[in-house]
Amino acid sequence: MTKLELDIQNIRITKHTDYKGYKIRFSINQQQYVLLVGKTNLLFPLSLIHNFNEKSTCKLCNKLVLPSTISQQVCSALLNRRKELLAYFQEHYSEQF
Repeated sequence: MTKLELDIQNIRITKHTDYKGYKIRFSINQQQYVLLVGKTNLLFPLSLIHNFNEKSTCKLCNKLVLPSTISQQVCSALLNRRKELLAYFQEHYSEQF
């Protein structure tokens, strides 16, 4: 069982439209993030980016994040945990993959 010390909320898992894989949108501390996941025979984490609606400092990595609908602003704190996060989502939301 995967144990995260993060309070993950507002989870939405959708198939990605540009490549074979998924977008997992979620929030931590009222801040939005997106885990990009590729899929061949297995799922594998690609990147983890901020998805903020307004200019703010990320409470996890302390980076100043600008609002953007198409953001490539990586959250370094969560990027290092992307495999752990994917395992968590697969364990708790397996029916959506």
